[in-house]
Amino acid sequence: MRRGVTAVVVIFLFVLAGAFAWGRLRPPTPAQAEALSLLQPAPAPAGPNAWATLWLQDYDVAVDQRDAVYGRERARVQAWLAQLRPGSADAATYVPLPGPQFTRYPPLTANDNQLLCGNRGEDCLARLRARPQAVRALLAQQSGRLASLRALAGDEVLWDDMPPSPFTPLPAFAPAMKLLLTVPALDFVEGRQAQALDAICSQAAMVRRLHAHTNSLVGAMVDVAWMEHIEQELAGMLAGLPPGQAIPAACTEAFAPATAADVGVCASMRQEFAHAAVAAAMPVEQERVRWYTRLRLRALIDPAGVRRLIAPSFAWACRPNVLDAALGDRPVPAGGVPGVRYDLFDAVSNAVGLILARIAPPDYTPYLQRNEDYAAGLRLMAWLLRTRGSASTVADWQRQLALALPKLRPGGDRRISIDPDGRHVRMDYRGRRPGHTALVSAIPNLVAD
Repeated sequence: MRRGVTAVVVIFLFVLAGAFAWGRLRPPTPAQAEALSLLQPAPAPAGPNAWATLWLQDYDVAVDQRDAVYGRERARVQAWLAQLRPGSADAATYVPLPGPQFTRYPPLTANDNQLLCGNRGEDCLARLRARPQAVRALLAQQSGRLASLRALAGDEVLWDDMPPSPFTPLPAFAPAMKLLLTVPALDFVEGRQAQALDAICSQAAMVRRLHAHTNSLVGAMVDVAWMEHIEQELAGMLAGLPPGQAIPAACTEAFAPATAADVGVCASMRQEFAHAAVAAAMPVEQERVRWYTRLRLRALIDPAGVRRLIAPSFAWACRPNVLDAALGDRPVPAGGVPGVRYDLFDAVSNAVGLILARIAPPDYTPYLQRNEDYAAGLRLMAWLLRTRGSASTVADWQRQLALALPKLRPGGDRRISIDPDGRHVRMDYRGRRPGHTALVSAIPNLVAD
C-alpha cells in the first residue's frame, strides 16, 4: 500500500515537473508568435526628438548642447532606476536635473495656469481679452521657457527613449502646451491677426507631425488634446475675422487630409508592451532581492511567459483591419482587445506570472477611439477653412454641412451638427471622457439669417 502511494506521488511529481518544463520551454503559439513579431522594437525615426526638448524645458540649455545634456540625463535615470528598492516610493522624488551650470526657469503656479489657454471648456480668446496685461506679463516672465520650447518647431519625432519602467518620469507636457497655445491667442486679441493665424496653424502642423511620429501613448493622447485646443482657438479666430481676410497657407497645409499615420498607435503599443514586460520581470530581476526569494520568484514568475501571454492584447492595435477602420471613421468596438489565453501548462509553470498577465493589458480601445476623434477633428477643421468663404448664415452652414457629411464621417455614423444656438458646430466623440463628449467649434463669418 505504502509503495503504491509512493509510486503515485512520484508519478504526480514527475508529471508536474514535466508540465512545468513544457510550460517554460515550449514555443509560442502561432497567434502569440505573430503578436511578438508585430511588437518587435523599432528604431526611432530620424530627426530631432521633441522628448528631449520637453524633458529639458525647465532649464536654459542651448540647442547645440541639448542632445548631450539629455543623454547624460537618460543615463542618470537608468542609474536611479537600478538602485530603487522593491516597493519603494522613491520614484515620486525623482527630479530631472541637468546640472547646476544651467539656469532653471521660474515654475508656473496654479494661478499662472488659470491665465493660460488650454484649460478645458473655456473660451481662451475671451479670457485673454479680459486680462491681456496679466497674460502679457506672464509670457514675459516665461520668455526663457518659451524660447526653449520654440525648438519644438524643428523637432521631427516625439520618441520616448528613456529606460522602460513603471517608475520612469514623463516630461511636463501641460506647461508646454498651455504656453504655446497662449502666445498666438494673445497676438490675436491684441490685433496681430495674420501673425496669430500663421503661428497657430504652424503649431497645428508641429503637433500633427509629432503625433504621427511618437511611440508614447501618453504623448499621443496629449497631442490629441493639444490639437483639440488648437482647433477651438483657430475657429474662434476665424469667427472674429472679416469675411474677406485671407488665411495663411500654413492653415491649409496643417489640416491636409488625414492619413494612416494620424490614427495608428502601433509604435505606442510596442512601448506599452515593453513597459508591461519590464514591470512583470521587476520582482525577479531586482538585484536587492535576496537570492532565496529571487529563486522562489523565478519558480512562480516566468517573464518570457508573461510576454508571450500578453502580446496579443498589445499587437491587436497593429493589425491592418483595425487601422483601416480607424482611418475610415468606422466605430472601433469597445472590448475589442483580445484577452489573455492560457492553459494548464501556463498555470503550472507560471503561477504568479499568469496573474500578472491577466491584469497587465488594459482595454486600449478608448485610446484608438480618441485617435479616430483626432482624425475627425482634422477633417472638420479643414471643412471650416474651406467653407468659410462660401457660407455666412446658419442656413448656408447647415446646407454645406449636409453636403459635406459623407466626407466628414467616411464609413461611419458620427454625429456632426450645427448647435441650436446656430453659432457652433458640434462633433460628437467616440472616445468620450467624463464631462467632455464633443468638439464644439465656433462657426466663422456668421451673420443673422
